[in-house]
Parts: sequence; C-alpha cells; structure tokens
Amino acid sequence: MLSHPASGPNPAWQISIIFVLVTTTTIGAVVGTCGYLVPALAIATKDYFQVDAAFIGYQVTLVFGFGGISSLITGGFVARFGPGRIMQMALLVSAAGCLLYSVPNKIVLTLGSIVIGYSYGMTYPSASVLLTRFGNPERLNFLFSFRQASTALGAVVAGLLGPLLAITWGWQGAFYLMAAVSVVAAIMVHRICPFWDDLTDPDASISPPWAGVRIILNNRPLLMICGIGFGFSAVQVGVLAFLVLFLSEEVGFSLTEGGIALSLINLLGAGSRMAWGWQADKLRNSMQVVAVMGLITAATIAGFSFANADWPQWATFATLSLFGVATFGWSGIVMANIAARADPEKMAETVGGALGFMFSGAWVGPSVGSLVLQLTGSYRYVFGFLFITALIAAFLAVRISLQKS
Repeated sequence: MLSHPASGPNPAWQISIIFVLVTTTTIGAVVGTCGYLVPALAIATKDYFQVDAAFIGYQVTLVFGFGGISSLITGGFVARFGPGRIMQMALLVSAAGCLLYSVPNKIVLTLGSIVIGYSYGMTYPSASVLLTRFGNPERLNFLFSFRQASTALGAVVAGLLGPLLAITWGWQGAFYLMAAVSVVAAIMVHRICPFWDDLTDPDASISPPWAGVRIILNNRPLLMICGIGFGFSAVQVGVLAFLVLFLSEEVGFSLTEGGIALSLINLLGAGSRMAWGWQADKLRNSMQVVAVMGLITAATIAGFSFANADWPQWATFATLSLFGVATFGWSGIVMANIAARADPEKMAETVGGALGFMFSGAWVGPSVGSLVLQLTGSYRYVFGFLFITALIAAFLAVRISLQKS
C-alpha cells in the first residue's frame, strides 16, 4: 500500500499536494514550452530553411509522436528509478533536444524534434503517480486538470517568447534559452528526489513498453476513454500545428499577431482546464463534461475554417477564444478517469499505455493534416478532417456517459 515518506503531525512540505501539484506542473510547462516552440516558430523556421508548411507540420508530428513512444517506455522505469528522477532526466533530455533543434541543418533539426518529443512524454507517468499518491481521490479531476494545464502554459510561453526572440536574436535564440532553463530546473529537482522516490526499488523489474498497452486493450472502459483522448489530442495538436501558418497565409496576421493568437487560446485553455476539472468533480459522471466540450470544439472548428482576411480581427480572436476554452479541458478529466480505474501498483504502466494512445492522436492530427494540405492545398480541408474527429470523440464521450448513468 502506498504511503507518505514522512509521518507524524508535520509531514515534509515536499510531499504536500500543493507543492507536488505546482512543481510537477512547472516541470511540465518547461518541457512543454520546448515542444511548442516548434509550431510557434513555424514561420521563422520555414523561411530560414526555405521549406513548405508541411515540413514544419511533420516536425510537430515527430515531437508528439515520440512523446507517445517515450510515455510507453518511461512508465516501466518509474518503479525502479522513481518519479522524481525520471522527471529530472526529462528536463535534461529536453535541453539536449533544444540544442539539436537549434542547429541550422534539417537532418539535425529533425533529430532535435525527436529528442524534444521524447522528453515531452517522460513527465506524464511520473506526475500521475505523484498526484494519485499524495492527492485526494475526490479531487482527481481538478488535480489532473491543473497538472495538464502545464501543456497550455508551455504553449503560451512559446507563443509569446518564441516570436519575440526570433525577431531579436534569431529563431535559435528561444531554443538556447529553454535549454538553459531546463538544465537549471533539473538541478533544482535533484533536491526533491529523496522525498518523491522513497518507494523506489532498485531491484524492481522494468516493464516492457507494451505492458501498459496490454492493460488498456484488456479493459474495455479504459480503451474507450483512450479513444476519446486519441480524438481530442488529434484535434488539439492538429489545430495548433497549423494555426500560425493559417493565420499568416490566409487571414493576413503577422508573425507576432499569430504568436499572440497561439498564446491566447492556450492561456484560456490553461484556465478553463481547472474550471472544467472542478466541475467534473462535482458531477457523478464527468464524461458528460467531456461530451459538451467535444461538441463545442467541433462547432468552433467549423466556424473558424471559414476565416479569411475580410474577417474583423475581433471575430477571429473571439472564435479562437471559444476554441481555447472548450478544447483544452479534456486531458485532465480523461487522465483522472484512467488513474481512478488503474491498479495502484501498475499506475505508471497504465498511464504510460494510455498516453501512448493520446500521443498517437497528437501524431495523427498534424501528420494527416500535413498530408491533406499537400494533396488539396487548402487549410479548409484540414479543418474539415479535425471537425469530424472532434465529433467522433464527442460521440464516444456520450456513449460512456450514458453507460455510467
């Protein structure tokens, strides 16, 4: 049975759920910023290498695709090395990826996308173990939603910082800075590891990458929930991958305005995640909340696909704001549902397997979107694909909602 590493009336502050929540969220935001710099600096990178938009779309695909692979692999290492040590390694890997991505060579840059993606998926199994261990089971939707806000916060920082540094220092400057930040954060995490890794067993067997997937496939409710996560992830990352490019090429936004738009929807997404999670904790069936989000997301994408240079800026920003509020809240609720159904002794493996499905969605969204864009030359067809995907995810949420009622 999992227990706290400190006992008595005054347990160590390092295991306070508030500290654990804020720290894991901050680590996730640092690693997330590194990943979201790729789409945030899409225009600058595209112009530097003289490549088309699809090339950047494939880089985003690699980031989130390898995030899924790393989540599958990392889940099996948590028991032996501890969640704190794994998060520290994620920060160091992220720093290495940023340095590789900043090299002005397309092959090395692509390798950087892979390494950044690998670091991106390493933090989730560890954070899930910590939140489930130290958090209140009745507040899991909120706790996981707060932690998942790190993704949106990372995108906000990338959207604001990336274009600014690209203008002043060149597009590599943002990656140099985040590499340094990641190393400093890794050094700070070292002091926390003894409190988070007290249950680490150096002799624990390392589960194979497919162990978590097998757990998911053998549990129909978990599999359906992962299907929802797959769909929403494809939609969320798919829109973000092409947002700045679409606004620049079709709507007439500048690079800075595109970065502001990217930051706006992610900032609203970060705040709305916690609101959605809080609401989900109040309901007996949190999948009802997810279904509502899916329907709003689909409607918003349908409307945004018709945006053009004739639209007033306020209308574009209003539509994107609604997208940010509706689309980002799913992940914390989905992860909380998975954690609540998982065997506590197999938490990391189960979460890793579930994340494999979700990161696969993050791979499919920009990848299929890039293919559609190459074949049709129109962003409207890309958004059409994402619209259908959002509807399917919403339908699955409705099904689970009805089954639970």
